[in-house]
Amino acid sequence: MLWPVFDELLQLTTSEPEQLVAARRVFSQLTGPVEPDHELYAERSDAFVEWFLFEQRDEAGLTRVERRLQELPHTDPHRPHLQALRSSHRSLFQVVRLVPGGLLLDDLIGGGRFSVEERRRLPGVSAGDLFEARLIPDPDHRPALCFGRALLFHPREAADAVLAQVRRAHSILEPRHELLSRLLRLRLRCFSYRHVSAARIYAQGAG
Repeated sequence: MLWPVFDELLQLTTSEPEQLVAARRVFSQLTGPVEPDHELYAERSDAFVEWFLFEQRDEAGLTRVERRLQELPHTDPHRPHLQALRSSHRSLFQVVRLVPGGLLLDDLIGGGRFSVEERRRLPGVSAGDLFEARLIPDPDHRPALCFGRALLFHPREAADAVLAQVRRAHSILEPRHELLSRLLRLRLRCFSYRHVSAARIYAQGAG
């Protein structure tokens, strides 16, 4: 039920094309522009949708999922799923190990260790991998956690540089969204400068 509610929320909040285009422009400024023919376009589109629904705020200071919750009666059967989406948690994670039916992860920004269910095949994923994702409580299978649709992996060879950026962000109290946006810009830069090592690109992009 979680994903049909997600899709319904998206359909309800994307009825004005101009609003959507403006939001996409802001997201591109934050994370780097990706054209439709780029190999990262599909996953960045998933990331944009999640940011649009759960993070971007309107003139009243509400996200789109918060606004939808205000509109629904308290007896609406979709409220638990919208509340779960509202409480979603985007961060940078490191794979501790693969477990049956999912992954055990460390949250490198907020702290904590999480066991996450994942039914999609994730070929090549192994312990130590770093990626951005959104964790969502599954109200139909409490206390299970599941991933959002966007999983954005950073290059393995850049792991030390990414971890150095996380440590620096902690030391200067950098907001989470600023760190995540910068890391996505650097990930995109790796595709533009394939002759330069990813570790060097991430190291030079700090700050």
